[in-house]
Amino acid sequence: MTEGMRMDNVIVKKGLLLGAGFSYDFGMPLAIELTEVFLGLFTTKSTERFVDMLARNSPYGDDRPISRTALKRGMDLLLSYKVEGGKNYEELLSNIQSAAADYKYPQTDKDTFHYLFGVFYSILYKILCDYQFEAHKSLYPKNLQWFGSFGALLSDEETWVYSLNHDLFVECLAIDLNIPITFGDKYNISFPLSNLQMDNLINLTYSTRHDLKKFESDFFQGSYGINLLKLHGGLSELHYQDGSKLCNQTLQHKTSDLLLSDFSNILRMGYFHNGERVPSSRDRVITDLNGDLDIICQSMLTGGSKYSLTTNEKPGEEKLQVFSNTLRNLDELTIIGYGFGDKHVNNRLVNAMVLNDSLKLVIVDPIHKPVPELLEQFNYKDRIRTAQCGAAHWMEYMNTKKWNTAQIEELKANAPIRTMIKENITRKIGG
Repeated sequence: MTEGMRMDNVIVKKGLLLGAGFSYDFGMPLAIELTEVFLGLFTTKSTERFVDMLARNSPYGDDRPISRTALKRGMDLLLSYKVEGGKNYEELLSNIQSAAADYKYPQTDKDTFHYLFGVFYSILYKILCDYQFEAHKSLYPKNLQWFGSFGALLSDEETWVYSLNHDLFVECLAIDLNIPITFGDKYNISFPLSNLQMDNLINLTYSTRHDLKKFESDFFQGSYGINLLKLHGGLSELHYQDGSKLCNQTLQHKTSDLLLSDFSNILRMGYFHNGERVPSSRDRVITDLNGDLDIICQSMLTGGSKYSLTTNEKPGEEKLQVFSNTLRNLDELTIIGYGFGDKHVNNRLVNAMVLNDSLKLVIVDPIHKPVPELLEQFNYKDRIRTAQCGAAHWMEYMNTKKWNTAQIEELKANAPIRTMIKENITRKIGG
C-alpha cells in the first residue's frame, strides 16, 4: 500500500486537478505552442484568400448573410494579435467573442464574428486531434514507463480526477496501467459510421445533465478507480440532443492503441448526400440508426466564455456542480500543470478551502512560482505544499520517496521529439 494513503486506518480521499503540464511529457502542446501553430497558418496574403473563401458561405441561410467587412475586421484582429506577439489562442478567441457580443455592431456583424469563432474553433480542434495521434505514436510509448507510478497519486477508494485538458492521456494511462476508470455514464448509445456503412456501429456511453445535477451517475463510490470529470469537455466527448446527453468513448479497451483507433472512427462519423459527405463544423453531421441525418456537437470549451462568472448552480454547468460538491469531501487535491488562469476553477478552489477546512493542496509545477495570490490566505499548517517538478517526477517520488535521476534525464531528452511533433503538425495542418 502506498505510504500516506491511510492514516490511523482512515482512508485519505484524494483528487487530482490536471492542467496542460500533465500531458506535456506525452507531447501535447502548451498554450503558447498551440498558439504558434495556429497563428502560423495566417499571413496577410493567406488571410485575404481566407476572407474570400469564407465570404462565399451562408452559414445562417441566404436570408441572413454574413458581412465581408466584419470578416476582414476579425482577421485583422488575428493579424494584429500575431504581430504583437500574442501567446495564448484563448485570448484571441475571447477577443472574437467580445466582438460578437458588442452592442455597437449590427446583427450581421455579430453573426459574422460568431461564425468566425466557429471556424477558428474547428481549426484548433483539428490541430489538437492531430497532436493527439502524433503524440500517442511518438512520445507516449517512450514515456509510459515513467508514468508507471500514476497509482501512487490515487486513493485506496475512488479518486476524482478533474481534467482541464481535452486530450485522452488520462484514459490511455488508466487503460494501459489497468486502473479502473469511468466517466460516470449509466447509458449506452450507438451510431452508424455513416449512412453508407450502417452496419459499422460506433458505440458510446452517456450521462444526462439531470444525472450529473442530481449526482445519480455511475461514478465509483467506495471502490478503487478514477472518476474522470473533464471540466472543459474533450476531443472525444460529444453532446447530443441539444446537449442533454453527454456522450463519451467507451473505456472498455484492452490497450490505449485500441482506444485511439476507436477515437479515429468517432472522428469519421458522418452523413453522405448524393455520394458526397455533408460538411460539418462544431455541430457534427452524423447518421442515426434509421439512416437519417442527425447532429451531434463537439464539447471542447475554449475562449473567454467557458462558464459564467458566478458560482450559483445553472443549467449547462453541471460539471462545475460536481466539481464543487466533490471537492468538499476531499482530504488532498494535487494540482499538476495548471497555471491558475481560469476564474471558474479558481473561485471553486477558494470556496472549497473555506468550506472544507481539512482540504490540503499540493501544487506541482516544474517552474518555481510563489503560492498563487488567491490561495495565500490558506498557506498555514501545511494546507498548501509545492513541488518543483513535472507530473512523472512527482508520481515516482510519491511512490519511492526518491528522485529518479534516470527518469529526469530521459524526460529532458523529449525536447527534440516535441519539436519534431510540432513540425509534423505544422506541415500537416498547413498543407
